[in-house]
Amino acid sequence: MAYILTLPTEEMAFTDNILLKRYPIHVGKSLLITGATGVITTYPSQSEIGDADFYFGGGRRHVLSDAEYDAVVASGYSDLVSVE
Repeated sequence: MAYILTLPTEEMAFTDNILLKRYPIHVGKSLLITGATGVITTYPSQSEIGDADFYFGGGRRHVLSDAEYDAVVASGYSDLVSVE
C-alpha cells in the first residue's frame, strides 16, 4: 500500500497571438507545506522552496512517506492523495 500525491495542472497560453493561443500547455501546480499550512502555487521561487518543510513539484505523481502523508493531510490537501 502506497500513498500517491497527484498534483493538479492548469492550461496556460503564453501569448496573445490568435493562432498560437489555441494550443495552450499544461503547467503543473506545486505544493509547499510549512508547518501545518499548505499552499498550491504555479511558480514557487527558490526561497519559497527553501523555506518550506515539504515541497512537491507540480505536474507529477509523488509516492509519499508516512511523514509526508501526515504533513499533506494536516495541511488540508488529503483530497489529492490516493492509495495504491
